[in-house]
Amino acid sequence: MTKGAHGLPKGWSLSNIGEIYQVIGGGTPSTLNSTYWDGETPWITSADIRGVRDITKSKYVSSKGIENSATNRIPARTLLVVTRVGLGKIAISDQDMCFSQDLQGLVAPASMILPEYALYYLSAELQKLKFEGRGTTISGVTKKQLKDTLFPLAPFNEQRRIVAKIEELFSELDKGIEALTTAREQLKAYRQSVLKHAFEGKMTADLRPTHKAWRNVRLGDELEFLTSGSRGWADYYAKSGDTFIRAQNLKYDRLDLTDIAYVKLPKGNTEGIRTRVQVGDVLVTITGANVTKTGIVDSNLGAAYVSQHVALCRARPSIRSRFLYWYLLSEAHGRRQLNEAAYGAGKPGLNLDNIKSVAISLPSAQEQAIVVERIEAALSVEQSFSESIDVELRRTIALRQSILKQAFSGQLGAQDPTDEPASVLLERIRAERKKAANNKPRPKTKKTGNGKTGKRATA
Repeated sequence: MTKGAHGLPKGWSLSNIGEIYQVIGGGTPSTLNSTYWDGETPWITSADIRGVRDITKSKYVSSKGIENSATNRIPARTLLVVTRVGLGKIAISDQDMCFSQDLQGLVAPASMILPEYALYYLSAELQKLKFEGRGTTISGVTKKQLKDTLFPLAPFNEQRRIVAKIEELFSELDKGIEALTTAREQLKAYRQSVLKHAFEGKMTADLRPTHKAWRNVRLGDELEFLTSGSRGWADYYAKSGDTFIRAQNLKYDRLDLTDIAYVKLPKGNTEGIRTRVQVGDVLVTITGANVTKTGIVDSNLGAAYVSQHVALCRARPSIRSRFLYWYLLSEAHGRRQLNEAAYGAGKPGLNLDNIKSVAISLPSAQEQAIVVERIEAALSVEQSFSESIDVELRRTIALRQSILKQAFSGQLGAQDPTDEPASVLLERIRAERKKAANNKPRPKTKKTGNGKTGKRATA
């Protein structure tokens, strides 16, 4: 491959989104006026973008609604980019559409820029911008950041070849992911079968003549200590220091510290004493997407604390920690009860009383140890396979990014010297943009709530 300027292949040009595309903002018509919402033009938000080409259409705006708001109608084959919560999601419109202020529309002639080419490039590039957003509460990028994003422009025919190769390779990856996902679901079903058998007492039925009957108890009565982290920990985040356990560290129903956060507490801070974990503590996610996910602290972490989204359960001697851990993972037992409490009404979430109220059938401490031993023996192979599947799934994500990196550095396919250079294409785009700007109508005015007129927001 012969390289040209900026390390790109010969015949390519380096530009930016603002030069290539007309970037159009969105808006929301008033929900108080029903006539604004009885039209035939789909109006979408970031939540309606499910995937690369999957857009949910549930709300429709009228011409009057468009006229009286900052929303804009964009044509089919426009890129719709989420720039606020959900940053990284991007799709191509399949018809004229309007959209909310959490998206930006990227409009360019499809005869000059293949929308799929830009979509694949931005799907990777926006992940980098995600960490340069406006703050920690709303992860996003500004319109200026989007427009300033560099864009490697390939000749149009090469754009087609690159997209075809990406989709061929991604199709193979998707088949592998589907097979891995199916295998993981089968392993989960096997795990739940083992846990159901264990906590119905069937796994240790051979011990029944010499062991006491199981007793029905309330979990709260068997805990020595139950708490959750408090708010305000963000003030103590640091690049190194003590381990800070968050909800994402429990998303695989085990304590996973590969994505670790650190905190440094000031001297004399008492919050760390209350929320510091010990070996044997069982941790339960109580808010967010991972609610009810559970893990156990099975090694000494040194100074480590739980966030406000995690409950810390410390068992009395009457209940073994690993017995409790497996019980809370059983969808026929503890997990079912926690799910019913979390999803009973409104936003998913648990409180400490929900955890205390979990009913549990408890054998003797000796039989608990045998139950745990037999569960873990039955699941040892399953656990190994499950971890291998997780590794492979993470590898496919990395491989997908590698494919995109190769594609947009010209390494995925051969260049054709007979292709029209991207520099010529870029000049045509500039001319088209200039012509469109000269023909752009003046901003419309609309009535405000006090009867005065004001300029309508434009892109």
